[in-house]
Amino acid sequence: MNLKTTLTAGLLAAAMTGGAVAPALADGAASTRNILIVGGAAAAIGITNYNHKKRIKQQEERDAANRRAYRQAYYRRHGRWPS
Repeated sequence: MNLKTTLTAGLLAAAMTGGAVAPALADGAASTRNILIVGGAAAAIGITNYNHKKRIKQQEERDAANRRAYRQAYYRRHGRWPS
């Protein structure tokens, strides 16, 4: 299990525990604040995941471009495609 998954699970467990310990103390402002905090955390995780996938895709595209450039240079030099 990686660090991000462990941290996310820990935060979720802490949030669930905190909600179960003091449900009688909740009021409208606290409820709204908690919804915003959890929503912000979910958005942050979503943005992080999106950026990670975006960087992986960009690296794959750079690798593919490098392979194409190598094949073209090989063809120009040897008159045939590399096998």
